[in-house]
Amino acid sequence: MIDVEVARTFLAVIETGTFQGAADKVNVTQSTVSARIRTLEDRLGQRVFARSKAGAQLTSHGYHFERYARTIVRAWEQGRQQAGIPETFEDMLILGGQYNLWDRFLSQALVEMQTRMHTVAFKAEAGTPLALSRLLSEGLLDIAVLHQPRLRTDIEVEHLMDDDLIMVTTDPAGGFEDRYIYVDWGDEYRDRHAQTLPKLMEPRTTVALGFFGPSFLIASEAAGYLPRRLVETHLAKGFLFEAKDVPAITYPVFAAYQSESNTDAIQPALQILREKAAVTLARNLAPHFWV
Repeated sequence: MIDVEVARTFLAVIETGTFQGAADKVNVTQSTVSARIRTLEDRLGQRVFARSKAGAQLTSHGYHFERYARTIVRAWEQGRQQAGIPETFEDMLILGGQYNLWDRFLSQALVEMQTRMHTVAFKAEAGTPLALSRLLSEGLLDIAVLHQPRLRTDIEVEHLMDDDLIMVTTDPAGGFEDRYIYVDWGDEYRDRHAQTLPKLMEPRTTVALGFFGPSFLIASEAAGYLPRRLVETHLAKGFLFEAKDVPAITYPVFAAYQSESNTDAIQPALQILREKAAVTLARNLAPHFWV
């Protein structure tokens, strides 16, 4: 029998590439990580990592064991979550999403889930694509909604919609080049941006994905690419203006979920996400609360 903490530590070594990185990740000492990996190798009768000064690389035996380790961790987390469901509910759904996707889209979808899924309790998480993908693979999320999912054989991925990223500015005349801030939406966006506006690839200020939005651009009297759903209200109220003759950049949004989850709440939640994505594409989302 492989202990769940041993399996979790094994996965942490894979993710970080070193025993010290795994120790930091699971909050134990490096010697504890080494001991857990030795225990795993003793029980399997095989080496799972090839150690070197550069770090730890999976052996072929470790590669084959990885999916079983993920199953161990996932089963434990799902069992722990199910045991923690409030008595007045029959099931629990843990929904994760990238920071920017909660604004108007996921927040409204969660409200709809609470209205229609009467017997389900909910938890909501926000994070980066990497963090959400890791939580999903470890069974700590039921559904992750994000722009760039990490593809795995045990994860189903469904395209929900394309976010239209549009250039908005605080200049009523639509000017932007003298005040442009690069909002980093990830690697795929970076490539599309370089093709669309190559002259703007060396801006004075770059801000991280998800943490900055319309309020930052307004306060900075700046311009940048933001999802249309985030700025529709600001455009209507005259706080921001759409830059002239600048193409939008489409950025896909996906729902990723466990293919072998033990909760029946996933499919109804996915249906609500599909419906809310259709409303978003039709530009019929409810406005911000302050309108």
